[in-house]
Amino acid sequence: MSSLTFCGRPLSPYVSAELEWPAAHSLAAETARVPGRPGLALVSSDVEPLELRVRLHLDAPEALTAAERAGVRRTIRAWLLADGGGTLVVPGEPGLEWRDVVCAGSTGWTGPLADASATVTFLCLDPMAYGAERSSAGDAFDVGGTWPTRPVMELTATAGSGASVACTGTGERVELARALAAGDLVHIDCGAQTVTVNGADATADVTLGSDFFRLAPGRAALAFEGCSSHLVSWRERWA
Repeated sequence: MSSLTFCGRPLSPYVSAELEWPAAHSLAAETARVPGRPGLALVSSDVEPLELRVRLHLDAPEALTAAERAGVRRTIRAWLLADGGGTLVVPGEPGLEWRDVVCAGSTGWTGPLADASATVTFLCLDPMAYGAERSSAGDAFDVGGTWPTRPVMELTATAGSGASVACTGTGERVELARALAAGDLVHIDCGAQTVTVNGADATADVTLGSDFFRLAPGRAALAFEGCSSHLVSWRERWA
């Protein structure tokens, strides 16, 4: 067992933690009836928020007075009350964090004094964990993780009428149609679906046929036009 960190606060000074890993993610299915066939047809599906249950064990409770134990419980309750959500790092996965997490419920402190414990349920509204930050200045590179990630790309423009980046594996591309001077810095954020030029918003200049694409785990290859250099950055995503 080890401890966890929620909203930047490690609970290790007070408790040890034991994670109950879910076996799989849950999917919300959209279905439709099809005449002439039994059951339902799957139209689409979305990954539901992830519930993570963590058993908290009070460290050395027999060494604390009743007032000290009450103080620890109050501190933990206050730290878990994050109505704006926060990040969560769980035992056994120090390189991963979940974002947009809230405490969705808990049990009371149970068991004898020597083994006082409680179970806390965290609801990860973004169910895919964030892993290591990576970057590449090449046209082809390896993407880790087990879930697609949305990259951020910085292009140093050449003089011309625009710039573009295409994912060669899928054919998706982001194209900017506007006059650019040599050295202009084009910032493309596929997660936020925004583009800036020298820090000023240029999203309105993105062509209608553009797609802010994702990078699938494995080998990725991109094609750049209208730039002299580039840097691609991303966070690994883990299911």
